[in-house]
Amino acid sequence: MLRRHALTLLLAVPALAADRVVVVKSSGLSAYAQVVAGFSAEVKGQVEEVTLEGGTDEAAAAFKKLAANKPKLILAIGPAAAVGARRQFSDVPVLFSMVPYFEKYELEGQNTTGIALTSDLSLELSALRAVQPAVKRVGVVNDPRFSKAFVESAAQAAQSRGLKLVSIDLDNAARLDRALAAAKGQIDALVIISDKTVGNAAVVERLLQWSRDEKVPAVGLAPAQVKQGALFALAPAPLTIGQQAGRLANRVLVEKVDPGALAVSNPEGLEFHLNLSTAKRLGAQETLALDALTFAARQGLSLRVVE
Repeated sequence: MLRRHALTLLLAVPALAADRVVVVKSSGLSAYAQVVAGFSAEVKGQVEEVTLEGGTDEAAAAFKKLAANKPKLILAIGPAAAVGARRQFSDVPVLFSMVPYFEKYELEGQNTTGIALTSDLSLELSALRAVQPAVKRVGVVNDPRFSKAFVESAAQAAQSRGLKLVSIDLDNAARLDRALAAAKGQIDALVIISDKTVGNAAVVERLLQWSRDEKVPAVGLAPAQVKQGALFALAPAPLTIGQQAGRLANRVLVEKVDPGALAVSNPEGLEFHLNLSTAKRLGAQETLALDALTFAARQGLSLRVVE
C-alpha cells in the first residue's frame, strides 16, 4: 500500500509543477478563440481561460479575482484585456495580442510585451509595387511625435523599392481634412499605419473615404479595413498569432527571459486580404487580382478576397 501511495504522489508531481497560465479574452470573438487554440498548442503550461463580460466594473472584478491567485503568466487578447492586465499586474509577466494600434494604450513596460498587428511596411510596400506598378508616391498620415522613426525607416524601405514615401504630418485629428487637402495630387497611394493620433475609427474611416473620392488606393491595417474599402491589407492569421504568443510565453516561462527586455514582436504568418470591388473602381480588377495572386504565392501568403 505504501508503495502504491508513493507512486501516485510521484506521478502527480509533474502536473502540480506545471506553470499555470491564464488567457484573458476581451470578448468571445471567434478570432480570439483561434488565438487561444494556437497558444494552447505551443505554450508549456496549464492554460486557463477567462472571457471578460459586461462593462468596466465586471472586468475590474475579474482581474481582482485573478490577482488573488496569481498565475505565472497572462496572455491578454484584445484591447480591454490588455489594458486591464497591464493596470492590475506589475509583478506577473503580461503578453498582449490582437490589439490594434497598441501604441496608444501604452502597453509596453517592465513586465509587459506582446505581438503587434502590423509590421515595418516593407512587405506592404513590396505588395503595392507588385499590384499597382504605376504608383510612385506613397502617402502616410502620421503624427511625428510618435511615428517619426517608423516613417523614416519606412521611407528607406520605399526608396529601395523605387517608391517615394510622402509624410503627411498630423498632430491633431481635427486637422485631418486640411492635411488631406494639401496632399491632393501629391500622392498615388495611401498607407494606413498604427499611430496614436491616426489610430482611431473616425480617422481611418475618413482616410478610406478620401481614398475612394480621389481614386487613390489605400493599404489597410486589418481585414476589417479591406471590407471598408481599402485595396488590400497584410494581416496575421489569429491561429498563427496564438502560436507565436505561445513561443514567446515559453521564452518567459522556460528560458526565464524578462518580458520587459523583449521588444514587441512583428506578426508572423501574414495573409493577403484583397478587395475586388475596390480593384474594379481603380479600373484594374482582372490584372490586379492576378498580380496579387502571383505576389501572395511568391511570398508564401494565403490570399483572401472580399467583394
